[in-house]
Amino acid sequence: MAKITFEKLAKIIFGEIIPKLEHNDGVAIFAKERAKFEGWLKVELCGGLSKYALTITPEKDRIDITFDDWAIELKTVNTNYRYENTKNKTRPITKNIQGVIEDIEKLKGTDYVKKAILFVVFPVTHNHKYWKIHLQKISNLLKDMEYKEFRFKNNVPGVVYFGAIQ
Repeated sequence: MAKITFEKLAKIIFGEIIPKLEHNDGVAIFAKERAKFEGWLKVELCGGLSKYALTITPEKDRIDITFDDWAIELKTVNTNYRYENTKNKTRPITKNIQGVIEDIEKLKGTDYVKKAILFVVFPVTHNHKYWKIHLQKISNLLKDMEYKEFRFKNNVPGVVYFGAIQ
């Protein structure tokens, strides 16, 4: 696909990934358990993008997904916020946020023309008061960010964020 823009790529990603997050029985179990599913996300995103991009390469230059002039890192961020249909577990959300920030910094140091971070946060809603504090740390490092809220098949809330890196 010729010179895809951030906005167009965000629409493609949300259109491909959100239905899979909403309808997959297995990933709903992961959400209930507050378990990460980054490998699954990477496989599904490669499959979804393969409909649009000519040459997708996972794990090139130690980057999760590359194609054309794009480099994308992926993260799943499990929170410790209490929600119905999830097990109450303590999760080191600060470490998860640091992992997202480290991926952003890593991409900044690459030669790719277009760089982005895709992260799925759960269980959470975009306007959760404690989450907003963490999100601000990430959004300060981005030149643009799009998001879509969704619910896993078992009604656990989540948000997919896609950010363009400066």
